[in-house]
Amino acid sequence: MPNNASRQMIYAVSDATGQLAFSLAYAAGQQFPRQKAVIVRRPHIASSERIDKIVQEAQGSGGLIVFTLVSDELRRYLSRVAAESHVSAVDVMGPLLETFTKFLHADPSDRPGLQYQLTAEYFRRNEALEFAVKHDDSLGLDTLHQADMILLGISRTSKTPLSIYLAYRGFKVANVPIIQGAPLPLEVREVDGKKLVGLTIQADKLAQLRSSRLSKMGRQLADDYASLESIREELSAARKVFQELGNIPVVDVTGKAIEEVASEILSLLGK
Repeated sequence: MPNNASRQMIYAVSDATGQLAFSLAYAAGQQFPRQKAVIVRRPHIASSERIDKIVQEAQGSGGLIVFTLVSDELRRYLSRVAAESHVSAVDVMGPLLETFTKFLHADPSDRPGLQYQLTAEYFRRNEALEFAVKHDDSLGLDTLHQADMILLGISRTSKTPLSIYLAYRGFKVANVPIIQGAPLPLEVREVDGKKLVGLTIQADKLAQLRSSRLSKMGRQLADDYASLESIREELSAARKVFQELGNIPVVDVTGKAIEEVASEILSLLGK
């Protein structure tokens, strides 16, 4: 039995900085808002001894390991030890490197951290990722003016995934939910309107998404959260907010991949 039954631990393990593993675990965790997990980084892992300690720690806490090890030897070792210890472990880098090996007809370098060369772009991306995490879902309103762009929309319009994706592109992104009946934070009205982008979605599609989410959470489908009528009211209220903010640009996310929506946003903002 795990020693920390009250907490769900996720270990972001890497032979470099651990930023990629951490960010991926964070982005995935945002899809489970009612399950509060603690994500901890275990960077610069370069030996089997370090891996043994991490697996033991995860075993003791009942935790999950998400790892981005470049070394084929260490990847295979962690996978084997985790399986033997009945610890869940997700190899993020391995399948991608194997696919690249076949596609490029070349073997990858086992040098960890090559993707994190100390360049201006690397620092800009890391800063943007940190900014996105600290300005997710109305957090960090006191520094909202530092954002390159601010995404506004009702629940389940892909605000957080878009923020993370755009942060990987090097943009500082904040997102603020529009909640019917609740005033928009004053800080949003005070920022440069050219940074604002509204997100919308077709009501019937959103009803399906929310119904699916309620089913997975074990809640009644009659909940207003998934009611088509309620959703239409939310979307109407959001449109009014967009107009009040100066007819800000609005992107419909219905049926679109995150990359496609992000491209539309960048185009609208002239980025």
